[in-house]
Amino acid sequence: MKLAKTYNPNEYEPNIYAMWESAGVFRPRGEGTPYSIVMPPPNANGNLHVGHALGSALQDILVRYHRMKGDDAVFIPGADHAGFETWVVYERELEKQGKTRFDYSRDELYTQVWNFVDQKRGDMELQLRALGVGADWEDMVFTLDPKVVETVYGTFNKLWQDGLIYRGERIVNYCTKHQTSFADIEVVHKTEKSKLWRIAYPLLDHIGEIIVATTRPETLLGDTAIAVNPADERYKKLIGTKALLPLVGREIPIIADEYVDASYGTGAVKITPAHDPNDFEMGQRHGLPVEQVIGFDGRMTNVPAPFDGLTTTEARQRVLEALEREELRRGEEELEHSVGHCYKCDTVIEPMVKEQWFISMRPLADAAIAAIEHGDVTFTPANKGEVVIKYLREIKDWNVSRQIPWGIPIPAFQSMTDPSDWVFNTNVNEKEIVVNGTTYRREEDTLDTWFSSGQWPFITTDYLQDGPLAKFYPNAVMETAGDILFFWVARMIMLGLYCTGQVPFRHVYLHGLVLDEHGQKMSKSKGNVINPMEAISQYGSDALRMGIIASRSAAQPQAFNTGKV
Repeated sequence: MKLAKTYNPNEYEPNIYAMWESAGVFRPRGEGTPYSIVMPPPNANGNLHVGHALGSALQDILVRYHRMKGDDAVFIPGADHAGFETWVVYERELEKQGKTRFDYSRDELYTQVWNFVDQKRGDMELQLRALGVGADWEDMVFTLDPKVVETVYGTFNKLWQDGLIYRGERIVNYCTKHQTSFADIEVVHKTEKSKLWRIAYPLLDHIGEIIVATTRPETLLGDTAIAVNPADERYKKLIGTKALLPLVGREIPIIADEYVDASYGTGAVKITPAHDPNDFEMGQRHGLPVEQVIGFDGRMTNVPAPFDGLTTTEARQRVLEALEREELRRGEEELEHSVGHCYKCDTVIEPMVKEQWFISMRPLADAAIAAIEHGDVTFTPANKGEVVIKYLREIKDWNVSRQIPWGIPIPAFQSMTDPSDWVFNTNVNEKEIVVNGTTYRREEDTLDTWFSSGQWPFITTDYLQDGPLAKFYPNAVMETAGDILFFWVARMIMLGLYCTGQVPFRHVYLHGLVLDEHGQKMSKSKGNVINPMEAISQYGSDALRMGIIASRSAAQPQAFNTGKV
């Protein structure tokens, strides 16, 4: 027999994998100790990257090892519709065609994105097979499968009945480019250089002026108060009096609140409840009106004509110029401060007051803290347990509303006669329903994709339905990337405990980012992305897997190049 001088993986590996699959070796055997891992579902909107190759290799190694030990081992694969992530990808596709989402109806867009995702999902499954992933493909789950939506709606209803989900008008993080809100942990905070401007507000009940310091003079147009610390002797006599809002001419009160730091700036701050989270909370305490002056398109609205329709950047300059003409500027100083940005497009996040659906997280977080402290779920690296606990202790209510058509619709309908009257109903294909003679209109927002993927372990195993895979819940291990510890792992623990009374997995193993050979994060814009499919075609899947996991430590970023293959 004559052997080839070189190994051609394309000649052998697809046939070997097909043989494994046809022999059913990836199916649970029905005997032995149950051992399960669920695949962190890749976003079904593009090709797999080298990070997927690392994660799937580690997960597959664990399952294959336990299968060889005689355990009843299963690796359950899946794919994520990836809500906003996919929406951003598809908007870029539309831009290439010279189109925008506003050229189509909501239903047309949903159909287009579905077809796009369906194709990408098929490509992704082929790529996972090429990586040699020994997954139980007969039990693959997509996050928009009917059984997933049914379970997600069941959880939504349970939260509703338990009083843990509510619709409220609160400050949210809003991206004016994509025109949707985000949860707090989806905002990227960057330290930026700016200025602290001092502006004089004429007093109405006393002679003189009060000087406030602000980094956002453009929001002055929406001020509804000036606040000082009640212990600040400089301003005690002004508390309860009024000042005149520059450029607008509106009377606003001077109030006292202990939140104000007397040592910052001038010790007097402008209060704009519509566009600052701290101001909003203060406004709630003092019953201040909310004057929105930045529209959801990022342009000024409900403002005097010279500023109407301007971007916030343009408005800042115009406001400063107008204040200069009115001789109300009192100096400025350089400073550095934290500014929130959209994690996908880098647009500055605008705090906006908007009615959204929120989950009360405190009870869920407390249960998760207790489980971690008790050792019901452990972590590698071990210190990540404390990291999660710290996050859970400081957690805020979760905004689960997203203003995009792609995703699982929120199963709620609003009365057309009483805006405060909402009912839970899963007939989301209907725009209107009638309940006891009252007509209700469908909520147009969709659920945050992390709400559905946060239920992944008990959804994939059909645990709540006592399905054939129910014995595999809780999972043995959750192996995933360390950068989604808060986005996903913490939420799975909380929702798993809430819905099933058990932790969703016994152990969490976190891998680090795969960096390029120079230690830089891989990105398409930098041109340093390694395509795992190209490496497999040239070297084979085993060589890639070995090269990518060699000398790797848990949760630590590590450089990689094809020379390791």
